[in-house]
Amino acid sequence: MSKPTRMQMKVLKAVHGQAAMARVMQDRAKARQQATGNPPPSSWYEDFHGHALLRQQLENAAAAAAIPTAWVQQCRHRGDLGMRWRADVHWRDPERVDREQSLAELEQQVRRVQEMAAVAAMYGERGAGAEVGTAQLFDRKLRVLAQHARAMASVLDLSAEEADRLWGERSWASATAAVRDLDAAALVKRWRAHASADTTDFALQVKALGGVGLPPERGVWERLTPAHMIEEVRTRLSATPREPGAEPQPGAQIGEAIDAAGIRSDASTSLELDTIPAPAPAAETTPGIEP
Repeated sequence: MSKPTRMQMKVLKAVHGQAAMARVMQDRAKARQQATGNPPPSSWYEDFHGHALLRQQLENAAAAAAIPTAWVQQCRHRGDLGMRWRADVHWRDPERVDREQSLAELEQQVRRVQEMAAVAAMYGERGAGAEVGTAQLFDRKLRVLAQHARAMASVLDLSAEEADRLWGERSWASATAAVRDLDAAALVKRWRAHASADTTDFALQVKALGGVGLPPERGVWERLTPAHMIEEVRTRLSATPREPGAEPQPGAQIGEAIDAAGIRSDASTSLELDTIPAPAPAAETTPGIEP
């Protein structure tokens, strides 16, 4: 591998853009201070910090997607120096990257997303009526994690075989089985736990990667969307055969079971929406620097 792939190039260009933006911001703040004698306002520091967070998360995403550190550092360095973006530079010789480790980490994330989709299939609608705030948190975090997984899959350029390993038939059978026999209390506890999990870093990465068109709309990762995954689990639950005389599957009676267990609250919830910094995504063209 002598140069980045098309998808890797998108991430590297974003890293360069954030570094270049930081350079422009610093230069302009310095010039203004020299002209007026006034230091930058607090809003400048907040904006600068936001861009720094975004760049760090871009670099974290690059590492997770098995992009060589040498290329990330090269793009950051060129941006820091105010050099324009070029895809045809002489790319540094990359270090060996453990792509299998990246795949294993993505697989763990996909399992987490599948579990959330399975919980949503069993309790999502009921939960939305019982705890509005918790339901909003859960849905938001499921969307973030699913979009992040799709972005990582697109940059890793998964083969059909790798996609089957990550979210093929066996993985869906396992995700469905994991929730099928949960009692009402366990199901609600798991739903609330997912809603309260911290996904701030993932959200920042999704914001940054979305700014450069990742993930693309088409690819082997298309099925990894919340709506598709929830429907996948529901279909499997409804298709599961029952022994003669057996009770209906939990999905058919979960509302009654939850009411019987007394697990219901009003629309309020003690969980608060997590605050995610929202710096502007890296622009394709940085002011003062050629694209």
